[in-house]
Amino acid sequence: MDHANVFSGAAFKTAVRATGILLVILTLASVTAYCYLQRQMLGALEDQINEDRMALNQIYLQGGQFGLIGVIDDLRQPLGVKQRAVGLFTVRGTKLAGNLDRAPEPEGWSKAVLNISAFTAAEDESESASFYMHKDKVGNFTLVIGRSLTDVEIQQRRMIAAFAGLGAVISAAFLVLGFGASLQTQRKLDRMTRTLDRVSQGDVAARLPVSAAQDQIDRVSAAMNLHLDRLSMLMQTTRASAAAIAHDLRTPLSRAFLLIDRAQTKLDEGEDARDLIDGIEAELVRLNAIFDAIMRISRLETAQAEVTFVSVPLAPLLADLTETFAPVAEERGQTLTLTPLPASLSLRGDAAMLAQLIANLIQNAINHCPAGTAITLGAEPEAGQVRLWVSDTGAGIPQAEYDKVFELFYRIDPNRTGGGNGLGMALVKAIAERLGGHITLSDAKPGLRVDVTFPQAEEITA
Repeated sequence: MDHANVFSGAAFKTAVRATGILLVILTLASVTAYCYLQRQMLGALEDQINEDRMALNQIYLQGGQFGLIGVIDDLRQPLGVKQRAVGLFTVRGTKLAGNLDRAPEPEGWSKAVLNISAFTAAEDESESASFYMHKDKVGNFTLVIGRSLTDVEIQQRRMIAAFAGLGAVISAAFLVLGFGASLQTQRKLDRMTRTLDRVSQGDVAARLPVSAAQDQIDRVSAAMNLHLDRLSMLMQTTRASAAAIAHDLRTPLSRAFLLIDRAQTKLDEGEDARDLIDGIEAELVRLNAIFDAIMRISRLETAQAEVTFVSVPLAPLLADLTETFAPVAEERGQTLTLTPLPASLSLRGDAAMLAQLIANLIQNAINHCPAGTAITLGAEPEAGQVRLWVSDTGAGIPQAEYDKVFELFYRIDPNRTGGGNGLGMALVKAIAERLGGHITLSDAKPGLRVDVTFPQAEEITA
């Protein structure tokens, strides 16, 4: 498997985009949380510093300079991580008391890294630390009070680490899920490719696997399997049609070659061979008719035939066909009659194709029915549709043969009166489907009835 295709898959790309969006959202959330936490913790420090300021100012008011110095000196004790900074300075910056070496420059609230001393009894140690402080005047002195930012910075670092870790975990999870989904999709696509390769090599029974997940790939596979089923049926029909065509063309070709041989013999003997030449011509005409019918059926089934849809009045069309074929039926000892139909009855279609369809049905009834058969032609509106029919009182055909008569070159009994090439009903079906119609066979009791139902005129489109 080409893993480059996995990484370029839609699922993995979607996961990458989702990860990017998540990281942006997480970054914005972490910045917001960071600022909020900082404001809250600095607010808490301000409250503590203000409490110290108020207490020291009160001490100054009550005890003066020395009272304030005394209290600040009482802070000379180990402060551990030195959470508090305090210093009292003269206006010139001379240190009077506290654990600050010097006063910060800005007035009011500020942040700075300060050196503070522990003021232990044994030694004077100093450490640097970040402080949030306030500088203001107390009488003629400068009072600086601050609180360590160590806890604030620790909490901020922990929060940043937590958000970074959360982002890393979620991003990794998204990418792993995206890779897994893309890998699964790629495997299905690879199976589809292998199956289609088998089909292209002639294995028409090969089908795409469809899992129980019923995802988009599975639905596409199921749809493609339906198309492969149709393709398989089409190929089987094509093979059968090719075999039938070869079989049915063999007879007229053999007859033509035999007649050519006999004509050549007669010509060599100086005899007249015009009758044999006429026979050869008849066989070639029959071959040409077969080829013409096959080509017409092929064009109709592949929607290549040009069809001009117009409103076709049925009464004059059926009357003309009845007038044309009635003498032919009469010569065979049969009758052809037209059932009265509304003069306004019409449908949208191609007049020539409709005429060919009805003519084939009439000719089929004449060819395959014995003398004394009554053939009836008619049309009527039915539930918003138009139904055409040709019915006869002949021997009919078994119901098991209804579907088979539409196959190319299929003949129930090749020795029946009139013979035929087995293409008439196949052409009828092709024309009916091309015009949007549906053809059905039924028992006329006795005989056979062929119905062709067309949709309403407005529903038939080119």
